[in-house]
Amino acid sequence: MTTRLPVLLIATLCLAAVPVFAKKAPQAPDNRPIFSIVVVDSLLYQQGAITDYDRLDMAFTALAKERQWPMRIQAERFAANTPAHETELRIFNQPLREETLGDITFRGWMTLTAAGRKHDFGIITFRHYVRPGENLDEILEKVFRGAAEAAAVKIEPILFPKPAAVPAKP
Repeated sequence: MTTRLPVLLIATLCLAAVPVFAKKAPQAPDNRPIFSIVVVDSLLYQQGAITDYDRLDMAFTALAKERQWPMRIQAERFAANTPAHETELRIFNQPLREETLGDITFRGWMTLTAAGRKHDFGIITFRHYVRPGENLDEILEKVFRGAAEAAAVKIEPILFPKPAAVPAKP
């Protein structure tokens, strides 16, 4: 029995090391068209380690994956001389506010440029009412996810129009 223990230990260590040394299969390149999300925010507004830009990037990326958009999300911060993108959602982000007691409100002016046409969505607003004891990271995730969903309602009919229904023959 004492000779089995080292053999079992060595076998277990070898099996545990297999995934570490296994080669990762190369992933196929993502050839879907790019949907650029350009976030314009104030440099004067102090943010934490995860900025509004990061939260918008995460929210739109998760939303696109869940709704199976046939486009790849590429987020970037607004900077001077940013080249024009074929399909672009530009978000002029405002700092989060508490408009009424107990809420956190996202406000951002959004424009969509697609196929050479600019669509002005105006200011998109999403309000989340905070529960007592709710975690701040969860609150912010809900706020930015809600803003992405509010924008998606306006984006999807333009980028992904549904084909007209064919009436059934009597």
